[in-house]
Amino acid sequence: MKKKTFALLMLCILLFSNPGFAGKLYKWVDENGEISFSDKVPPKDARREREELNERGRTIAIKDAAKTPEQIEQLKKITALQRTKQRLLETQLKQDDALLRTFQSTADINALAKSKSKIIDSHIAIANKQSDTLKKQLLVQQKAAAQFERSGKNIPAKTITNIESAQAQYNRNQLDISDFKLQKEQLAIQLAADEKRFITLKSSSKKPVIDDDSVPSLMLGELGCDVGHCKKLWQEASDFISQKSAKVIFTSDMLILTKTPTLSKDRGLSLTKIVGSETTKIVLDIRCANSKGGKATCKNEQTVQLVGEFNALNP
Repeated sequence: MKKKTFALLMLCILLFSNPGFAGKLYKWVDENGEISFSDKVPPKDARREREELNERGRTIAIKDAAKTPEQIEQLKKITALQRTKQRLLETQLKQDDALLRTFQSTADINALAKSKSKIIDSHIAIANKQSDTLKKQLLVQQKAAAQFERSGKNIPAKTITNIESAQAQYNRNQLDISDFKLQKEQLAIQLAADEKRFITLKSSSKKPVIDDDSVPSLMLGELGCDVGHCKKLWQEASDFISQKSAKVIFTSDMLILTKTPTLSKDRGLSLTKIVGSETTKIVLDIRCANSKGGKATCKNEQTVQLVGEFNALNP
């Protein structure tokens, strides 16, 4: 290693001290795995990754290797995923902003919950009284019809119409009661979610962003689920992200983001829920710092293993 470093330094000194040298110095690995240096990259190595070096032999820029058709398609998917993440984040941030402008504390949320619940309870009470009245009216018409049948007479058309009308009104009333009860359940769920979200927002200070400056790993983890299993699978995937990174900076029902990678060893993870007409996808994206070391991290065995472990969560 020392010999190679010394040779590199000597080469840099010779080239940059040469008055006739006004170009750049490149370093790349050829088809034999050997490190090559030159101020010009031969055509046979033009598609390989190469580093641009300064006069001290330090890397100042890296030109990526030419992408394969498969890699180009994967980059298109990742670009589309970034747009989806941006849309989900903007939507959630608007909802969060409205929540923080509406409430000053969790006590405000609970007060609103009680107020709305009382209104729905009053509607249910009124509907129950109407139900008793409609049921009595229906019983009157049914008894009248029974008397005609016991006397061997045909039930008059008007009585049959009255029974059908009373039954229809009673049925509509029962649907109204069910609807009010469902509204009360949904209200409780929504306000509980608002309270939980409010506490989360109060404990966070930085506004998250979708990072486009880092480099993607070109490996996407992907899970599929139907309506009945998505909630459980999303929770498992969320737990996975939390276990693999202690730097979660944003969470919602559709998107999870970790801190933007800054060091070569860092990995930025994101989890995106993409709801389709038939199935839902939960996608893991891994990004690394835009540096030589960061690019190596995005390609190393640990990153490959991380994607494999995530895909193993699939039920």
